[in-house]
Amino acid sequence: MQSKLMNAAMTAFSRKGLNDCRMSDIADAAGLARGTAYLYFRSKEQLMLGMYKLYSSRIIESQKAMLAKAGDLTARQLLDRACEACLRSGIRHRRTFGLWFQFLALGSSPSMGKAVRQTLAETYRGHSAYFEDLVEKGKRSGEFRRNTNSRAVASALVGLLEGLMIRQYADAALTDLETDYSELVRLILDGISIGGK
Repeated sequence: MQSKLMNAAMTAFSRKGLNDCRMSDIADAAGLARGTAYLYFRSKEQLMLGMYKLYSSRIIESQKAMLAKAGDLTARQLLDRACEACLRSGIRHRRTFGLWFQFLALGSSPSMGKAVRQTLAETYRGHSAYFEDLVEKGKRSGEFRRNTNSRAVASALVGLLEGLMIRQYADAALTDLETDYSELVRLILDGISIGGK
């Protein structure tokens, strides 16, 4: 039922925006009685937080699964794959990117702010830890420079896509998301690789 409500909420939020959407709109979109949504979520903001947590946990779990299946792939190959997966996910969710700003705005809410900021921090820690592990793997194998700051590289890779998506959201002419992201990832990884590649 929670998943059904989250799917309906995505549709309702995309159509009306978080501020103008009501729980009754979400219940209607899910084909449920208007009060049913409150049995699972206290508010539309709680529902939005639940949606973000679910989406983030799925991404982090897919990253862990990719790492577990690494086989004999190099750290560079794994980072390339991880960045490509992030790009594909960003492209799939591009039409709902405006909801991201509405979610971030909840971070200043007296009632939701702390929970939103904690959730964001957990998500960024999860993504960063994954990328940091891959950079450390490359340092141990001699593929990446030993003096590479793994945290800084992870921060750059995690924040890069988000920054480019914001630019594209503002004006599509500001960036070619796929080309620019791929080129910038290549520059970062070339910069930390022994021999430049």
